Amino acid sequence: MRTFVAIELTQECRNRLLEGIETLQSIAGGVKWSDEQQLHLTVKFIGDLEEDSVPGAVSALEEAAEETPPFSMDVSGLSGFPPKGVPRVLFAAVQEESGTLQELQSAVENTLAEELNVEREDRDYIPHITLGRVKKKGFCPPLPKLVKQLPDSYFGHVDVNEMVLIKSELTPEGPIYTPLHEFRLQGGG
Repeated sequence: MRTFVAIELTQECRNRLLEGIETLQSIAGGVKWSDEQQLHLTVKFIGDLEEDSVPGAVSALEEAAEETPPFSMDVSGLSGFPPKGVPRVLFAAVQEESGTLQELQSAVENTLAEELNVEREDRDYIPHITLGRVKKKGFCPPLPKLVKQLPDSYFGHVDVNEMVLIKSELTPEGPIYTPLHEFRLQGGG
């Protein structure tokens, strides 16, 4: 089964992101926009995980959660991959000043690699919330024009107390996400 580890957002943050998507839809065509269920912060995309490996993943992720204290983050700013020209992915940026989010991501990456041989990511972790994926470049303007459409791109403050292991089923209508296990962050105290 296809799986990933995520941090859920507040409903208020999701609502603001959906308002931003609605504004961008008016000028950006050829984009497959995220729906409300898809708005989350991915900590680690695991990929295929065999059913009998789920207990090992849960154990590894519990270990990472026990080491990590709760933290806060801000969802603010519109950006994309690549950052210049017409992007392939549009996203809301995530700021977390203490470094705890990076530590959590590293702990998750390390424990899954050590316990289950999950392949480590070969790129730097850039925390973001995917708003849409550009499917037809000719219909989407360059990033600077999109950014001008959202002059106030502060989407909200999120207190993070847990992460979630999620199963992702791909369907023609889009992915269906099912939470498999929640992990309370417990470190620092």
